[in-house]
Amino acid sequence: MTEKRFSFAKLVAVMAIGLLVGIGLCGLDFGLAAHGIGKSTQQFGVGPLDGMSILVMALFALGLVLSLIVWAVSAIFRSSQPKGENDRQQ
Repeated sequence: MTEKRFSFAKLVAVMAIGLLVGIGLCGLDFGLAAHGIGKSTQQFGVGPLDGMSILVMALFALGLVLSLIVWAVSAIFRSSQPKGENDRQQ
């Protein structure tokens, strides 16, 4: 039987892309403000995309950190197993 494994690399890639989307939303909000759409150009003005971009960045950053921690912990536990248990081709 083949063992199904969870791909942490794919999860980390999705989380990193989501974080970049949140950063892009923040940049889009800044660009809209530069053209007078949505908020004033004051230093601490609030625009229409600020709440959504902060929420997206916070959720994906938290997911990225947690998935990297789980990935590292699972790699540590996998490497500490004896070789006979890890090799299922016998």
